[in-house]
This record gives sequence, C-alpha cells and structure tokens, in this order.
Amino acid sequence: MADPSLEVCPDFAGDLYTAIRLDLVNATGTTHQAVAERLKDAWTAGHELRVLEWNRQREEEAQAEAEVERVHAAHEEEERRAKEAEAEKEHLESERKKPKMNGFSANATVGDAIAPRPSQYAIQKLNNFKYVELWYFSPDGCKEAMKTSRSIADDTFSLAKIDEQLTICPASAFKASRSALPDHELPFSVFLRAKNLFLTQANTAKWPQTHIDALALFFWHLENHSIWNNSELGDLVVLHYASRVRLDWHDRLKWDEGFNIGIINENLLWSINEEIWDRVRSRTLIAVCIALSTVQRSIAHEISSHLYFLRTPTILHINLSLPAHQHVDAHYTFAWMPTLHLTRMPALHLTWMPT
Repeated sequence: MADPSLEVCPDFAGDLYTAIRLDLVNATGTTHQAVAERLKDAWTAGHELRVLEWNRQREEEAQAEAEVERVHAAHEEEERRAKEAEAEKEHLESERKKPKMNGFSANATVGDAIAPRPSQYAIQKLNNFKYVELWYFSPDGCKEAMKTSRSIADDTFSLAKIDEQLTICPASAFKASRSALPDHELPFSVFLRAKNLFLTQANTAKWPQTHIDALALFFWHLENHSIWNNSELGDLVVLHYASRVRLDWHDRLKWDEGFNIGIINENLLWSINEEIWDRVRSRTLIAVCIALSTVQRSIAHEISSHLYFLRTPTILHINLSLPAHQHVDAHYTFAWMPTLHLTRMPALHLTWMPT
C-alpha cells in the first residue's frame, strides 16, 4: 500500500471528468462547477481517511518493531549478564585454585624447636581417619620422609578413590615405606616417642577430640600399667597389646562397632602376656636340648622341664656325674636369660660351665 499522503487530488473540473459531471448535472439539476466541488469534497474525505489509516498502521508497525527491539535488547542483556556471571565464576574458581601465600607477623620468630614431619603417606592416612603404623612418626620414619620428599617431585600425582569418588592426590601419599615396622616390633622407647607425634598429627588432621582423648588415655594406661612390675617382658606385652588393639579399633570404627580404646582389657593383656611367655618357654626347651647335647641325656629332660616354668633370669646349680670312664664328678652352673632379638621375638641365652 502506497502512502496516501502523497496522493494528488484529481482535477474534477477538467475535460477528463466532463462526461461524469454531465451525468451528475442532468441527475441533480446543478451546475458543472457544483458537481466538481462535490467530487473534490468526496475525494478529500476519502483521502483523509486513508491517511489516518496509513498513519495508524505505521504506528502499530512501529510499536511492534519497538517491542521486537526491546525483547531482542533484553535477550542480549540477559546473555551479556549470563556471560559476565560465568566469567566471574570462572575467575573466582581460578582464584580459589591458585596457590596462596598467607601473611605473617612481622614480630614473630621461628620456635625453639621444630616438630618432625612424617611422610605424606602417613598424613594422608590420618586425613582419611585410617590406621597407620606408629613407625611413620618415629625419628627413623621422619628421617626417611625427609629424604623421600627430596627425591619425589611435588607435581607428581595419582588417582585415588576416596568416599566413592576419584580424587587426584600426590603420588607420595600412596607409597608405603619398605622400612616401616609393625608397632610390636618397635623398641619401647621409640614407641613412646612416636605416639606423641602421632597424637599431635591426629589433632592437626582434625580427628574428633573424643577419639584423640581416648587414644591419649590408651597410651597413658599402657605406659603406666602394673605389668611392668609383674612381667620381665612387660614392654613386649604392651607393644603387642597396643598393636593389635589399635588396629582392631580402626576396623571396628569402619564397621560402626566402635569401642572405647581408652579402657584397657586386662584379660586380653594378660592373655597376650601368657602367649609371649609360651614362646619364650618353647624357645627355651629347644635351646636347652641343644646346649645339653654334650651332657648326659638322662638329666636333659629334668633341666628342660624345670626351665619351662621359669619366668625370670635364673641360675641353676646342678651336680652331674659324668660317665664312669672319665672318673670325674662336676658341678655345673646354667645361667638362663630371656632376651629379645631385633625381630622383637623372645630368645634365650643359656650358658653352662663346670665349677
């Protein structure tokens, strides 16, 4: 549709409209001029209506275009904000992952002593609330951790399954030491030192305070138990008890069957004591049989039976009559001393000499 405002009114008084005017003059009985004026008025009225309609349509179209433009602009603005929000989120995530260096006090100095640092393997075990041998917290364990940390790159990682999810962790966190010893094979003095660092590191790993308190009480009771006055192998008994009970405690916690480790089970402790003394007596019998291989076999059984029931270092004084062809009677002294090899297993020193 063309713009009606551009239309030009026809010349109704001209020759082109003579026939129309003549018909209207004959029909109405008016003059040619009056007819021409009426035709012009009719065209003008129609022209004005067409112009109004045209303007209305243009206004509606402009409003529609403005609405489309508004919606488009709003959509673009929404997309822009979404992109900005995503960019800000990525920036914050990137900033969160960046290594950060905390501040420090300008007046603070290093402490008088620096606590030993266990291996990443032991720390990871603690962070996951899992059992870890006390050797990793001993002086030897910390020394090895220091040497190992220098040889393993900090940017070496491995995949681990933690809480049913795959997690990337340092490779050193998965490598157990070949030098690690079970708790019951540690020297008792090392055991006492290692448990102190273990409790400190457990606290750093955010273990529940109730669990840490129970473990502290557990170690205190063992360190001060009366078995030291009632058994020559008290340290070995305590080490075996600590090793077995602490491992069982962790297992029970995983099964939601946890018990108070700070309460010492006296029956179990003395059962372990008897078990270890059985090993000592068994080794004693073997050693006696070997040591008496040059002595009259008739007394070997008697001496062995006597030693079987011994629980303390003992000196035996025995008169022996040697074979008649040697014409010698002798008094023999047997010194029996239960000792511990590096394997922390009871052994025997048995000496005998004629007196």
